[in-house]
Amino acid sequence: MTKIPSFINSQARNKLVIHDKEVFGLEYLDVGRSLANKIKSITSDTRLGMKSINLIEEIFSDAKKESDLYGRYLAIYNLGILFENDLKIDFIHLLTKYSFTETLFVKWEGEIEDGILYFLTKEKGQKIDIKNLSHIVI
Repeated sequence: MTKIPSFINSQARNKLVIHDKEVFGLEYLDVGRSLANKIKSITSDTRLGMKSINLIEEIFSDAKKESDLYGRYLAIYNLGILFENDLKIDFIHLLTKYSFTETLFVKWEGEIEDGILYFLTKEKGQKIDIKNLSHIVI
């Protein structure tokens, strides 16, 4: 885990840390549970996509933490809800935005290969190209 502080202290444009196991000392946000609780009363609203983006901003803003080792960060997991078509969420934009201002830790539930994230599996999952984002995979 010594790679993380070195990466965070570098001059990287984005500070995105992708990992498959929880990093000790971080407080994680369960995105699926948090967002589902917020949108359950508006699922039939025609502006669900727009409203969900505002709700994500609120949830993420409230979940930012401070650590002596990692500085200001946001640690997230259980991201499946972000890939729901009805929510119209631009996942790359989300990663870019939140890894630009603080360190974004993403506990990834899928496969990772050569700067490509595959949500769930490589064969049947959603493909997300993060090659243009400064990141490390641990």
